[in-house]
Amino acid sequence: MILGALAGHAQTIEVGASYRRFGSGALVETAFVLEVGPDKMGIPHVRFKLQVARGTSKATVETRTLALEAFQNRFKERVKN
Repeated sequence: MILGALAGHAQTIEVGASYRRFGSGALVETAFVLEVGPDKMGIPHVRFKLQVARGTSKATVETRTLALEAFQNRFKERVKN
């Protein structure tokens, strides 16, 4: 499923796509989108695997869920697949 216009944002979030965010220092967060869809209240959410790496340290991976709008605000750069 692809959602983007629903929340009024230009960026379309696609299942299977990856998005990146650079934090302070050498922190890099990469989100791998697993699912996009509404919750029981009809609010669109993104379920994703989050990989967090800092410099040369090994990355940690965990699954998270954010509201679509929060995801779009946090992960603004799509990683080219």
